[in-house]
Amino acid sequence: MDGLEKISVFQIDDAAAVKYLKDATQILAEYAWMYNVRNTDIFLHNVLENIPSSWCEALNDLPKEDFCRLPFNLIKDEWPPSLSLFVSECHQLGNFRFSPSTLQEIQKTAEKSNYVPEKVTSKKQFEIGIMASLIGKVCQDLDCHLVLDIGSGLGYLDQVLHHRFKLKCIGLDSSVKYTVAAEDRIKNDSCKNSMHHRTLEVTHSEKCLEDIKSILNEHNWECSCSCCSKKASGSVAMVGLHSCGNLAQDMMKLFCQMDDIVALVCVGCCYNKINLIDFPMSKTAQGSLREVCVKFPEWSPCTSGLRVAAHGTRSHSINALVDSRTSKCVFYRALMEYYVKKKNITWQQPKRHIRKADLLDFETYCRNMLSNHPLGKDETTFKNLNNLFDEKLHLFSRVKILLVLQLLLQPLWEGFITVDRVLYFREKSMSANVLALWDDAKSSRNLALCVYKR
Repeated sequence: MDGLEKISVFQIDDAAAVKYLKDATQILAEYAWMYNVRNTDIFLHNVLENIPSSWCEALNDLPKEDFCRLPFNLIKDEWPPSLSLFVSECHQLGNFRFSPSTLQEIQKTAEKSNYVPEKVTSKKQFEIGIMASLIGKVCQDLDCHLVLDIGSGLGYLDQVLHHRFKLKCIGLDSSVKYTVAAEDRIKNDSCKNSMHHRTLEVTHSEKCLEDIKSILNEHNWECSCSCCSKKASGSVAMVGLHSCGNLAQDMMKLFCQMDDIVALVCVGCCYNKINLIDFPMSKTAQGSLREVCVKFPEWSPCTSGLRVAAHGTRSHSINALVDSRTSKCVFYRALMEYYVKKKNITWQQPKRHIRKADLLDFETYCRNMLSNHPLGKDETTFKNLNNLFDEKLHLFSRVKILLVLQLLLQPLWEGFITVDRVLYFREKSMSANVLALWDDAKSSRNLALCVYKR
């Protein structure tokens, strides 16, 4: 991966990676009480009460500027030793996740594509452009002219890849709606025969493997542009931008089974949707788990931990975290969850964005959340909820502390997932690296797993 070393994260050899996994696993197991239940359930499991009082005193006294620096290597001499040790260990292991440079910074031009509509969010346009640059570099290195785009959606990435890098593209998506829309988008493109879209739910199965092989061999590539004059090498690059949950794991396994696919470029997301049966993937990480479970027999990777990995990174989230509205959202929602579960009431939070007006005070929040529920007209319910609020109000300041403690663990959880994936390929004698594509303050899921078979 010549020329891309400077944007590599986790710049550690295999021996150091083993130590990293052991150290990270130890911390994640020791401090599992910080994340092992959903934040909506913190009152059901007394999570806020579990935060040491000495930690709360130290962190409550921090000025806002210092609180914002907490995930960025801040440690105070006057802190209790246990807090200083926790923060120091999180800093040491968490810093591996953040590269000093990104592809966004080192590429000479950041071209804006005419093939991504203006209605697409600027963030997504930006991510497509940077991802296309990396894929173009990989395909150039391997003399590869065909890209298999998993989870291709409306085909924006494929169109950019073709017109910028003369790559032929096949997009696979599980949604018929997206496949039809992607084909419709390019119907007037003179190069439409160089971009094909098919509906297929990609999973790690024999049927899916055979379906992909069949799709790779069935297309007509007659196109008026210069890419058709290139001699096909028979090599394919498998790519995925925002490969959600277990899709990334399935892509990794399929990649290993298909000789014609010589490179994998994948940006994962939604780690909380990973199937725990499938995690971790590497024998090295599995060994680390066995070792730590000797000391912490009740601990194991959990969905709540993977959810921490899927949270925003420190640069992306810290400003929102110190906003009182964030703490109110968590506090109010958790109080509602506590009340309805204790009373055995059936209720789900309405699927709508929480507005500033909803957070005016707890009673306003409750009335808005219950507006379409039979209890919404029961004044006794609101009296009971207000009493619960008064009972728990002394814990409100601890919500922000819990969130920043979880933020310190975020890069360790994401690091555990990422290093596990790298070692999975290295154990198979493949070249695997992780590259930072853009500033994580812009978009937290900025890590691209990049694997070569040769």
